Amino acid sequence: NRSSDLEAVTFLANQHESTLYSLPGFDYVNHEDVVPFCPSENETLHHDLFGKFLEANPNKSADVPFVAREALLSWQSKNQQWLRVTNVHRQTTSGIRITVMPFYMGCRQNQQVNMHWWRYSIRIENTSGEQAQLRERHWSIYSLSGTMETVRGRGVIGQEPILTPRSPAFQYSSHVSLQSSSGHMWGTYRMERQDGSTFDCRIP
Repeated sequence: NRSSDLEAVTFLANQHESTLYSLPGFDYVNHEDVVPFCPSENETLHHDLFGKFLEANPNKSADVPFVAREALLSWQSKNQQWLRVTNVHRQTTSGIRITVMPFYMGCRQNQQVNMHWWRYSIRIENTSGEQAQLRERHWSIYSLSGTMETVRGRGVIGQEPILTPRSPAFQYSSHVSLQSSSGHMWGTYRMERQDGSTFDCRIP
């Protein structure tokens, strides 16, 4: 199953397990999409891990209101490999900008076959100023082992998001496994305008 819940970071267990773990309430975001946040209260974010990972900066004059606790630094050090961004791919078609961030998660053996797992986060942003809805997806997945797979379906992760000028962006994450440590994945999203016309956006 390539789909995962929204707003959750996933990672593999240790090398002796094939379990896929999920950390809800988190997700990756491209640095250019980060909106600066300056809290005006002592406690402005409500998340189970906020107090565990962050604490108020004792330096009241600093620009950064919160700093990392030892628990966050230890967690980052332990999981640095699967947190590392390998590449960021971005392309715009007819005002629809698609950003793809792939992450190599590791290799696991399944029935004597090595399977290499990748996680990818995709942000779809409508910069055209006109409403568009994602209707279909089409993926081509090539592994350097020589296998080729084609995936077609309605929407993404069970949704057909509508991108409007008021709510122009949608982000989701999913997974893919390959029999080699590298490969290529590309495709298109079929978008529908309000007048019923459709167009394809390339996924880089």
